[in-house]
Amino acid sequence: MISDKKIKAVFIGAGNLATNLAVALFNSNCHILQIYSRSENSAKQLATRVKSAYTTQISEIINSADLYFICVPDKIIPEIVSELHISNGIVAHTSGSTDIQILSNIKSTGYGIFYPFQSFSKNRIIAFNNIPICLNANNDKTFTALNSVASMISSKVIRMDSETLIWLHLTGIFVNNFTNHLLAISHQISSEKKFNFELLRPLIDETVKKAFNGNPASSQTGPAIRFDQNTINLHAEKLKEYKPELAEIYKALTLSIQSLAEKI
Repeated sequence: MISDKKIKAVFIGAGNLATNLAVALFNSNCHILQIYSRSENSAKQLATRVKSAYTTQISEIINSADLYFICVPDKIIPEIVSELHISNGIVAHTSGSTDIQILSNIKSTGYGIFYPFQSFSKNRIIAFNNIPICLNANNDKTFTALNSVASMISSKVIRMDSETLIWLHLTGIFVNNFTNHLLAISHQISSEKKFNFELLRPLIDETVKKAFNGNPASSQTGPAIRFDQNTINLHAEKLKEYKPELAEIYKALTLSIQSLAEKI
């Protein structure tokens, strides 16, 4: 199990999350032994950043690490697990929507979930200090080991079962992925209708600030919450002429706002 010595880690995957997590641990004096990726270019790029070896063959993964991070898309985790043959160290996947028990058949000394709750990009390395890291483990000893590693890079480490993790991940989809999609739609409209997207920044900033000052439903504004049908109809008609699919999104969100308002 992990001790106070310099931690040795292997990364299975070299994408957005793997890149940020590997760099964070490397900068915290962890020894990154190896990077595995099906893409030689991705494996080599990350290996260069963290001064490690790399491989594109899962059969060549080193069996002497303290920690093995599985940082691949959720749908690929079962395949990786079935092909991963190690007998040493702790294996942890970094998914918020995959049950811990998927790792139970790996012959390691422990297994768990190490889930940094943030959106990551390869070309934007961000500090982990305030990023929540959610952990789950097959036993207390494994949790203690994962907690010691997580605490090296973050001040917000939380123990969380798989069911709660799924709900956390789901809300992350709403506040990050869906919100970013709405921003992308707004960016497209601003570009095509010839006004500066930056005009939206103060509105976005104020919306987020108010959301964390209480219940976001209580700070909702706009025509939907006012049941202002004339404005709603005007917007819907404009969107039908512009892009009909956006009119459907507008309608669905309007109805959702009104439904939630009736329950407050």
